[in-house]
Amino acid sequence: MRNVLLRKIGIINSVLVVCLALVLFISGLAIAQETDLFIQAQKARQQGDTDSAYRLYEQAAEQGIRPHDAYFEMGLILLEKEKWSQAYRISGKAVKAFQEYLNLNPDDDNAWFRLAYIYENRSLAPGINEWKKAIEALQKALEISLENPQYLLHLGYVYYKIGEREDAEEILLDLVNKYPDYIDARYYLAMNYLERQDKEKAKKHFTYILDNTNQDSSYYRWTEKELKKIGGGTQ
Repeated sequence: MRNVLLRKIGIINSVLVVCLALVLFISGLAIAQETDLFIQAQKARQQGDTDSAYRLYEQAAEQGIRPHDAYFEMGLILLEKEKWSQAYRISGKAVKAFQEYLNLNPDDDNAWFRLAYIYENRSLAPGINEWKKAIEALQKALEISLENPQYLLHLGYVYYKIGEREDAEEILLDLVNKYPDYIDARYYLAMNYLERQDKEKAKKHFTYILDNTNQDSSYYRWTEKELKKIGGGTQ
């Protein structure tokens, strides 16, 4: 009787192990499929097939596969195509997805940065002012990743955009001193000096950009335009 009972227990355990293995296999397969969908979107994006990438990101978001990142990438594609209204609509979904994600993953500094970037772009739309939200998200990112140059650049940029000239100068000048060829930081530092009516300091940094930047770059063209305005164009 005891041997029969032990055999039954052994059979039950074997069935349970098989069921568990099956569940793990199915779960692993589902995870792999989900991961593959997002990776497919990334690969299509890298290959320049933005239409396919957009559709794949959209499918990923609809299926709950990294929706915050999927909406973020969709927004970038729309911005690149200058579809401003559609990008703005997607940004609302992205904000919600990032907020939900960050509630569960508050130590993801890159997610805080991406959320800040969304607020920055939304604030460029008429009647929208979410610069303070961008600052809060960037400060969260910097609490996790101290002295991150990219995060500091964006914080300095936001201060410049909202007219906090001293805060913008402090951050951007420190970046330029540490990284002289950080052209993004140097450009917005020069623009900040222009807003403070300090044309000489602005010219100094604009001149550096022209001397150290490829003529095909956007910063070169923007700098050349600003220098001409203040009487210090290229020779």
